[in-house]
Amino acid sequence: MRVAPLLIAVMVAVAACAPTESADDPTTIAPTTTTTSPADAPVCRSGEMPFVEEGVVAALDSQGRDARAIGGIRRYALDGCERIEIEFLSTTGSPASRIGPVGVSILSDSGIVRLTLSDTIADSAVADTTLNGDLVDAWFVVEGIAEGLVVDIHLGRRAAARAFTTTSPAQLVVDLIPTRENLPIARPTSEGGIMLMSPQSGVGLYPIRVSGYSAPNVDAVRIRLSDSTGVFVDRSVSTRSSVHVWHAFDVGLTDGPSGSIDLFVGTVDEDNEPVSGVEVLLNLP
Repeated sequence: MRVAPLLIAVMVAVAACAPTESADDPTTIAPTTTTTSPADAPVCRSGEMPFVEEGVVAALDSQGRDARAIGGIRRYALDGCERIEIEFLSTTGSPASRIGPVGVSILSDSGIVRLTLSDTIADSAVADTTLNGDLVDAWFVVEGIAEGLVVDIHLGRRAAARAFTTTSPAQLVVDLIPTRENLPIARPTSEGGIMLMSPQSGVGLYPIRVSGYSAPNVDAVRIRLSDSTGVFVDRSVSTRSSVHVWHAFDVGLTDGPSGSIDLFVGTVDEDNEPVSGVEVLLNLP
């Protein structure tokens, strides 16, 4: 996990403890170490809020907002479900009271739950972590997909999600349960600080959309199309940012070579030789 130097980072905890909700105030959530009996539903399955398997999960808002940065992200692995809690900081570095508008959607074919935050939340104390849970594999804080920051939760299998917010302190809570049909997902390809969302390897057509995000220490991404005879397309995309999070890139290639083509997305050295990144084999007409 990467931690930004200018913010008070809240440590990411992967624990088997379960948050419980106060009977007097359903928005109060606190992690506990109590054991849930088999007869009791875990907190991330309780209640009547529905779970969504595809598309828009929730469009949330609150009156007023003081959240300016992501303070930390926690995951709770419970019995048959997982809960993600995201905490927020105000401009003073103290816990924020209200988040403001939030959009939550699930891209089931890609295995991603995407949390889109308002443009007033422009910094983060954390950038990513790998979890390798039953449902959640990892999460990434990304700049450049929307006006504000985005948190992408990468799933290891198909899941359904629901989401809600709390106030004082401000939190965004996402509950996840496995779906009945565990169909395969087209997971993004990751290597050398590059997360490539598209294209997938195989047969493709022009225009090609090359999209994904790069790690905080990657200032530029090189995109190349080549075959055994040489390089046909060679572009550099800046991903430099003052925010210590992952940065998105999205490039459309309208034309290029035909046949069996190698797509390279990554970093190069001073001699323009590939250093690290993702290689995808495409079959183009």
